[in-house]
Amino acid sequence: MSGKPAARATDATTCPAHAAQKIVAGSPDVFFDGLPAARLGDPASCGSSISGNISATVFINGKNAATQGSLGSHGDVIVGGSGTVIIGQSGGGAAISPVPPINLGFDEQFTLLDADGEPVPDFAYKITTASGKVIRGVTNERGLTQRVSTRASEMLHLEPDDLA
Repeated sequence: MSGKPAARATDATTCPAHAAQKIVAGSPDVFFDGLPAARLGDPASCGSSISGNISATVFINGKNAATQGSLGSHGDVIVGGSGTVIIGQSGGGAAISPVPPINLGFDEQFTLLDADGEPVPDFAYKITTASGKVIRGVTNERGLTQRVSTRASEMLHLEPDDLA
């Protein structure tokens, strides 16, 4: 078996100082076999709390999940566990293939401002991309050009347009 049974409230622990004990609290909203799931810090009836040998990969309410074999602060060991929920440290499914990078392209937009920092509306412009594409237009009321999109990262050149 690649995993261990999940620990729950009422599962048995063996405490060197107090003999057989039980986990007395667990998650308020995650249940295994109808019992609260045990997590890092949850207490046993002897006052010990779950403190070690916990899952490094499964978290319940932000706390590491406890399993059969997890340790308590008194040196106790959880010996009980779920018969239906197994927690492992690695997946048992198919290997994950990396997702190929998605090139969404690049885009840019210019804002033309005057010397006082105010937008320049109705200004005829020409934008030329490094690959030679020419975009002509007039800035809007906020001084914005149209947005220019390219497949690759390119330098854009903005200049006044006498032909617009």
